[in-house]
Amino acid sequence: MIAIIIFIAYFIFVAAYLLTSFFIVYHLASYSINPELRIVTLSLFILVSGGLLFSNLVLFFSMNWDAIMSGINF
Repeated sequence: MIAIIIFIAYFIFVAAYLLTSFFIVYHLASYSINPELRIVTLSLFILVSGGLLFSNLVLFFSMNWDAIMSGINF
């Protein structure tokens, strides 16, 4: 039961991260002064934030949640 709550909380945080990232991309694209710099900043931000999200997902799903939850007594 507690593992389901952890998964739901994690996906809420991932959804918030994606929503915030789209917000940042929109503002980087809309309010950039230099068009050439806009392409560089957008590509850098998308690559870095995508890499961070991918590594976070890989690490989260590689954890053994049964072993962690068996050590917790409620």
